[in-house]
Amino acid sequence: MKLDEIKKVAIIGAGTMGPGLAQVFATAGYDVSLYSRKVETLEKALSVVRANLGTFVEHDMVPAQDVEKIISRIKTTQSVEEAGAGADFVIESIVEKVDAKRAMFEELDKICPDGAIFTSNTSYLNIFELVPAKRLPQTIIAHWFAPPHIIPLVEVVKGPETTDDTVDLVVGLLKKVDRVPTVMEKFVPGFCINRFLRIIGREIFFLLDNGYMTAEQLDIAVKASIIPRAMVLGFVQRYDFTGLDLSYGNLQNKAFIEAPIDNDPISLVERVERGELGVKSGKGFFDYSDRPLEEVLKKRDAALLEVFNSVKDLIYERI
Repeated sequence: MKLDEIKKVAIIGAGTMGPGLAQVFATAGYDVSLYSRKVETLEKALSVVRANLGTFVEHDMVPAQDVEKIISRIKTTQSVEEAGAGADFVIESIVEKVDAKRAMFEELDKICPDGAIFTSNTSYLNIFELVPAKRLPQTIIAHWFAPPHIIPLVEVVKGPETTDDTVDLVVGLLKKVDRVPTVMEKFVPGFCINRFLRIIGREIFFLLDNGYMTAEQLDIAVKASIIPRAMVLGFVQRYDFTGLDLSYGNLQNKAFIEAPIDNDPISLVERVERGELGVKSGKGFFDYSDRPLEEVLKKRDAALLEVFNSVKDLIYERI
């Protein structure tokens, strides 16, 4: 299959990620079939897309007159058969459970055209153990980040049998819809960014649980240092500017306290037990209960758009 032969995109799963994924491809002119078992989920998904596009209009990223045209390209369905029939590009984005994903791919295998590209938005799972064998050359992990209509990165993870043509096609399509693909040569659980976040999380909870910093002060620290610097130097090139000898010497510092591996950090567990789950419950490490959820998300999206629009040229720039 060639890039210009992709016409229909099937998005399997309309929950947290589905609306944003649908918005990205519909905005780029593709016909999108958005599947969920529940009609309520599909109705909510279209409402989210409409709200997201409203924010884009406010920031001059989408002309107001294009909104209805974009939404009209998204067809919702409760039928996997309807979603997969004639699909050229499939994005699986259902619950992170092995049995559910295996069953879904087996069903899609019976429905989708032989040449369809299968992708999974899994965050950790080895999808290459779940897809029917005949589909493996055309299967790849394409892991998006929330909110997917704003965050440009997509991790593209090759399987043992994934062909180079499949990689090139997926990378080309992602660039065409204005995403930033990064290719991993082989599978490792968590891929790249979630592995970073897991280690960073260990340090966060170590500092919070032991009273070294408050959540607010910790966030100020990273926003005023490593986050903006990383937009210029990334993580690896930063070592060159620090000096590799100094970096090596820092690793030999015996006085440094390593955070222990603790998958039950107190500051996290206690909040979960109290039902303080973050933005979706109105409270987490910070309190959002004074505003509707829609207002909180809109403010987040507006700020993210401002940041990514201002640093877009830096993403591929090499010092």
